[in-house]
Amino acid sequence: MKRTMAAIALAGLAVLSEGAPAPALAADYPVRPIHLITPFPPGGGTDAVARIVGEKLASLLGQAVVIENKAGAGGSLGTELAARAAPDGYTLVLGSSATHAVNPSLYSKLGYDPIADFAPISPVASTPLLLMVNASVPAANVAELVALAKARGGKSELTYASAGTGSAQHLGGELFKSMTGAGILHVPYKGAGPAMVDLLAAHVDMAFDTMPSALPQVGSPKLKVLGISSPARNPALPDVPAIAESVPGYELVTWYGLFAPSGTPPAVVERLNAAVKEALDSKDVQDKFGAAGIEPTWSSSADFAALLAREVPKWRKVIEQSGAKID
Repeated sequence: MKRTMAAIALAGLAVLSEGAPAPALAADYPVRPIHLITPFPPGGGTDAVARIVGEKLASLLGQAVVIENKAGAGGSLGTELAARAAPDGYTLVLGSSATHAVNPSLYSKLGYDPIADFAPISPVASTPLLLMVNASVPAANVAELVALAKARGGKSELTYASAGTGSAQHLGGELFKSMTGAGILHVPYKGAGPAMVDLLAAHVDMAFDTMPSALPQVGSPKLKVLGISSPARNPALPDVPAIAESVPGYELVTWYGLFAPSGTPPAVVERLNAAVKEALDSKDVQDKFGAAGIEPTWSSSADFAALLAREVPKWRKVIEQSGAKID
């Protein structure tokens, strides 16, 4: 009888180990709050996207989504923290083209591998940059700005602020510089928020900034918006010309995406992927994104991984051309 009961028990364990855990894990997850790391300070595009998406995911998943701003090293600090977290679906990171496509070529000693150390969940948003100048800059459009920058040159060259070396804002400026020959000097900040403060105060002349962080300041008498980095005009700002209208071929659109640490169970990744799709399909998220000039962007986790594989070499070429490098 004992041998029979033992055999039945072992058979039951075998059935559980073969078939039950993955569906059960997907069904039960999450059972406690999820921590979403945003690797940039409050006030920037990453933070804005994280809070909109995080709030909706919390309502869909039935657990709090705690936003944690872990800024530093162009987004690398918070991204590395996420890479080292337990792969259980309770620590995620809102990565971007900066953290997962640019930084690998920008930093010689990056503390994470953007592909090997992460399980891509889904892209969530994309947004162009706005080219803005302080109101004191004597240029009313992109062509006049280019002419002014070329005329200045040397020690009096125009300065442009960014959210940090290697950020989308930095690369937007370097791309503009290389395509126009304009002499503009990069001034990196620790996030888009501090950069905007100094642009408004005229401590720097100009900036390229993502729409979520820039839009609240559009209309300020202290700023002039000269262009947008998408190939065509954006419905949120129909009167703002595309930079490409004056600089043919100029285009830069940054993306944001949700990642978990490598080794996170596939069932959890797919549960989150489905929740992201539901969140982005909701009217309230679409309305909030639209007001901020953000485009909802979703794909399967496999397609997101394929995008990442394309983006890393693409940005490596841009960085090599710009000469930007951080030891």
